[in-house]
Amino acid sequence: MRKFFVFSIFLIGFFLFSANIWGLSIYSLDEAKNATCAKEMIQRGDYIVPTFNYELRTDKPPMHYYFMILAYKLFGFNEFSARIFSSIFGLLTLILTFWFAKKTLGYKTAVLSSIVLISSLHTSLQFHMAVPDPYLIFYLNGVFFSFYLWFKERKDRFLYAFYIFMGLGVLTKGPVAVVLPSLIVLLFLFFTHSFNLNTLKHLKIPTGLFITAIVSLPWYIAVGLKTNWVWLQDFIFKHNISRFSSPMEGHGGLFILTFLFVFFGLLPFSVFVFQSFIKVWKDKYKDVLVYLALVVIVYVGFFSISGTKLPNYTTPVYPSMAVILGYFFANLTKENIKVFRLNWSVLVFIAISIFISIGVYIALKNEKVLSDISYVGFIFLLWTLGGILAYIFLSNKRIYLLFSSLSLLSIVVIVLFFFYAFVKIDKRNPVVVMLPLIDKEKPIAYYRGFNPAFAFYLGTPIPKLKTVEDVKNFLNKNERVYILTRKKYLKDLKNIKNLKVISIRKDLFEKTTSVLISNRD
Repeated sequence: MRKFFVFSIFLIGFFLFSANIWGLSIYSLDEAKNATCAKEMIQRGDYIVPTFNYELRTDKPPMHYYFMILAYKLFGFNEFSARIFSSIFGLLTLILTFWFAKKTLGYKTAVLSSIVLISSLHTSLQFHMAVPDPYLIFYLNGVFFSFYLWFKERKDRFLYAFYIFMGLGVLTKGPVAVVLPSLIVLLFLFFTHSFNLNTLKHLKIPTGLFITAIVSLPWYIAVGLKTNWVWLQDFIFKHNISRFSSPMEGHGGLFILTFLFVFFGLLPFSVFVFQSFIKVWKDKYKDVLVYLALVVIVYVGFFSISGTKLPNYTTPVYPSMAVILGYFFANLTKENIKVFRLNWSVLVFIAISIFISIGVYIALKNEKVLSDISYVGFIFLLWTLGGILAYIFLSNKRIYLLFSSLSLLSIVVIVLFFFYAFVKIDKRNPVVVMLPLIDKEKPIAYYRGFNPAFAFYLGTPIPKLKTVEDVKNFLNKNERVYILTRKKYLKDLKNIKNLKVISIRKDLFEKTTSVLISNRD
């Protein structure tokens, strides 16, 4: 019975992580660039150097590209292929979290931790996306969990796993996979009074770093040699040092923002985060709780001082936070419900869910092309219903019914989000609307800027027109041609006689507006 129940949790998790990945377009900037890059590596026959629109792309290492390439070869170039391994890595993360929690804190904590994880809309959203983060989440938690198990059991297989996962993390997103785990390990050893020569000796650091290097460095050396070290310089200085030292692409904010990312990302159960950390403090004799708390605090704290702040940066702490929350509920009794004042947390969740529902409604209402479907924001009122039921069950001290009502209603919200709300919104994005207006057999170029998703769906290089004269020459061809640009650049082209604007569509939830131009109606 237990095995069937756990299998059901994994099955539900994978269903949520992969819900409608085939029915939603590759549209967001990050997804479009990553999915296109993997596609171009196949088309160019070059599996070392990443490109976007056939120009060098230095944003990320290649791990996620390789899984996308495998899926493209198995299932063709489509949305499902770009995302399927992200969903699979979500399932692997869920299994890893359950296994670690069961091994360290027992079956009950493992089950509740897993349910916390699959009840999070942001977790499902993250494992939907054709980006490197789903892979990094799995590898970093492989690093975190394998180190702790080595610390407790001193078995070499966990130590070697620690260094291998670290190397795979470096291949996924770079130095962060070494820097942050090392800092967390160092602090944990200090906190447990285990930082000594004997521990350092058993950590086999020279051997471990060699293993990490063997896993990760060959590709970095290969891409460096093939690009005259341009890729490496740009990746290290622009996409690591510069992102940390200053905001990039407008993604800055106060230090507390990263903590809020985690709080909102793990709703509904994150409203119990303060009680959970109080429980960790009371049970700090269990060093696994101290370790997990350190993972969360150090990781989120690190990105709180980073210049660039994005919600996906802190997602690797979700499994650790889920285990802390799972442990709290696994040890919650009727006697200590009042002590932890859960009623206030549930009321906070009810209020937050109402504000989110209203906020989504207003956001959609303010998007001209989405204003008529703004009602889809009210699916989040199901969260409110879950909170109300939880409050009723809490009044009767029905802990499992409280937990179940929050989880089940959240799962319903996730299903409706991916199969209903997101579908309606996605149909209005400019790429979906404009693609049928383009004859893919005809020449196409872009002037100054364009929506990256076009590159994924058109599947051919989109040359850049650098000047107005280039645009004139391109439009003066005898055959029909197309130009992609942004609305703000139309003023440059107003004096071109044979320019015909085919479509103007605002990019959803962005400040930019996409424009399709041709030399014929």
